[in-house]
Amino acid sequence: MSTNDSNIVPREKLAKFELTEESLNSFRKNQNIPLDLYNKDGQILIHKKRNPTEADFGKLLKFEMQGVYFLISELKKNKPNGNEKPYLEPGRTTKLFDVEKTARFAKQSQALIEELRKTSFSSDQAVFVQNSVNELLTDFTSNPDFELGIFNILEILSVAGVSVESELMTKRTVVAMGMKVRTRKIVNEGKEESNKKDHLSLMMASYLMDVGYSRLEVKQTPKLTKEEYAVVQQHPIISYLMTLPAPEVESHVRTLILNHHRPYRGNGVNNNFPDPRSLFTKLMSVRDKYNREVGKERITQDIELQLHLQENNVTTSSFEEDIAILSLASEYASLTSNQPWRPAFKSSTALKMILNDSFFSYSNKNIRHLLDYVGSSLTNNENIINFGDFVITASVDSERRAHFDICLVLDVGRYQTRPKLQRICSINPVFQKGIKFKIADFDLKSIKIDRRKAIMDLALQAGTTRVIYTIDPELNPALHEAVYKLNLNS
Repeated sequence: MSTNDSNIVPREKLAKFELTEESLNSFRKNQNIPLDLYNKDGQILIHKKRNPTEADFGKLLKFEMQGVYFLISELKKNKPNGNEKPYLEPGRTTKLFDVEKTARFAKQSQALIEELRKTSFSSDQAVFVQNSVNELLTDFTSNPDFELGIFNILEILSVAGVSVESELMTKRTVVAMGMKVRTRKIVNEGKEESNKKDHLSLMMASYLMDVGYSRLEVKQTPKLTKEEYAVVQQHPIISYLMTLPAPEVESHVRTLILNHHRPYRGNGVNNNFPDPRSLFTKLMSVRDKYNREVGKERITQDIELQLHLQENNVTTSSFEEDIAILSLASEYASLTSNQPWRPAFKSSTALKMILNDSFFSYSNKNIRHLLDYVGSSLTNNENIINFGDFVITASVDSERRAHFDICLVLDVGRYQTRPKLQRICSINPVFQKGIKFKIADFDLKSIKIDRRKAIMDLALQAGTTRVIYTIDPELNPALHEAVYKLNLNS
């Protein structure tokens, strides 16, 4: 590699190349490296070439953490409109869901919801749901681009002509499936068949977890009273009870349904519901009722199992991951769907809103699973955290005190939740407890400038620092304008 200054390309002429296992495999498959690739200093790493060797790939992998770049002008040669988007490896633009099949899935879901308003959940309905989600999963994983492609679910449902309830159910199941399949593949490569049972259990839970709403009278308004919200908080219990008549629904699926709004463990400050004590009391009451009835032994056994799990706080990391996936998929589905009191949000806006509301609801790992593994697939390959953005991070010190910093994004690699950042200042959040705990805003009077302009690369750190807020000019224009001016003058 030459170090002659005349051969160095200025950084402003380069764009980041997403060096992933998938992109390397596409090079191997096509026996071609289609671009000249450079290091962060603009020095050539490898020229475009036919029939690259494993030694060539090894050279690239040595620079994976520092970053690999390509000439922006290369894009203009291949794109008539000169759009300067980063190189996308083959498969990333593939639309993963079949329009006809997905629309049929949504219409069948709508019919099921209408039936559940009048009748109990039956074995025939349980078998229908199992077959439907199994077909959805099989189609998804049989697509060679399922790890990369676009989740075109919003596009399909926008013209499917189904009810909001069906749209939510379909969207939630698809997003939960994608998160589960992709995260499990990352940590459990090569065991796809043994994972299928877990995937189907999560999808069954995602499909059925809100059927309890069919038995509730809920006001169509964003401003519920505490009493009305208390009614809403009972829907996991009602959904669970509705599935009890069907033995085809496994106890593990029912456990997920019962706990799908509990992504945080313990009873500290969080947005989990229903309250463990009320949940336990309700289950005890239902168990006692069924104990007095003949032929209900299977149902009482299931309730006894749920009581045991609740009382002893029996859990696993996989279970906690599944609960968070269900909750996140549900939030995304709701935000991107038209509601009586507001239109649907754009996919990218919905993801930003989930991130900005995550501090009391999700762990760093939970948010990573959403944004890093399916985030860009939900937004047509666009990240929600990019170079030049302002974000707020949170970290916890040895005395368990939280610290919040405003940072400028310097670089975003493969994972958008782990960017390279420059610290601008510290700031205090404004906490609010209404129906839920949340960060209502940030106190501009509390700002303390970091004169060192400290730089931290979250991709290289294993600490507690996490991005918890993106300062978006549309979502929080006052904060964005203040931070923009502050950064300009500092």
